[in-house]
Amino acid sequence: MDGIQDTQFHYEVGKQLAPLRDEGILVIGNGNIIHNLRRMKRGEDALPFDWAIRFNDKVREYLASRNHEALIDYVRLGDDARLSVPTLEHYLPLVYIAALQSEGESMPFDQ
Repeated sequence: MDGIQDTQFHYEVGKQLAPLRDEGILVIGNGNIIHNLRRMKRGEDALPFDWAIRFNDKVREYLASRNHEALIDYVRLGDDARLSVPTLEHYLPLVYIAALQSEGESMPFDQ
């Protein structure tokens, strides 16, 4: 991934990868939507931050509704986005996978 490019660039690259699915090639995105190790709470009973929950819920909503533009322009979510995604390398795989979502295809979620 080209870390200099913005999320729109990565989304467009993901769109270009979409035909690989028709050839039976599995494309996997691996990352972490919330990835702020500086703010991470440690301990078994540590509760997630409110901003992390809100951002995660919004991303899930955008995926479910196929609102890819909101995923691309995630910074509009303000502090929740800034705190959840301090650097792009863990968020960008989601952008690629969203770009691969075909019309009418739902996005499965693991709990």
